[in-house]
Parts: sequence; structure tokens; C-alpha cells
Amino acid sequence: MKAHVITWAVAVLSACIVGAAWVHTHPWPLMVRVDMGSLFEEQKKALADRIKPGMSEEEQKALFQTATDYASRVEAALTTLAKECGCAVVNSAALLRLPEAGAPGIPDRTARLKELAADHK
Repeated sequence: MKAHVITWAVAVLSACIVGAAWVHTHPWPLMVRVDMGSLFEEQKKALADRIKPGMSEEEQKALFQTATDYASRVEAALTTLAKECGCAVVNSAALLRLPEAGAPGIPDRTARLKELAADHK
């Protein structure tokens, strides 16, 4: 019986050590970055493709409403993204320098933001 208790205690201690090492070497990011410029540039191009000479006032209002709706969806997606990761969301344009490509830094979540903005329709 004593051997089982010792084995169990060593196993639990080993698991705790491995878990602590994992948490220490893989910290949860407190910030993520998103490229708001590219996001709105894509939307601007999509809207520019829909602008035609001689558009009626109603068509112009509909186009303006589309842009307003997109901005609202992005705002909701930013809120959702911040809740998902429990972190601050920073615009990539605000960052002056990032580590080299393979080095850890602030994770880029632009793709996830695009998914969330598309889902908030």
C-alpha cells in the first residue's frame, strides 16, 4: 500500500512540475494585434467598385449604410475578439517594431477579426 501512495505522490508531483514548466514557457498573450488599415482598405475597394457615375440619392444612401453597417460589425468583432482572448487588441499601425518572423511577439489576429466581422452580419 505504501508503494502505491509513493508512486501516486511522485506522479502528481511530476505532473505539477511539467504543468508549471509549460505555463512558464507558454504564457498567455496579454495583447494581440490586428491590421485595421488592411481591413478598411479592403472595404474601401469593395465600396469603390460599387460607386457609379450618376448614382441616385437612394443608391448613395444605401452605399453609405453599407459602410456604416460594416463599421458596426468590425466594432462588435473587436469586442468579441477581446473577450475571446481576454487581452487588449492593438492596431498594428501603433507598433513601431516587431521581432523577426520566427520570434515570439504580439500575435496577429487580423484573420480572426475578419471571420468575426463576417459572422456578425
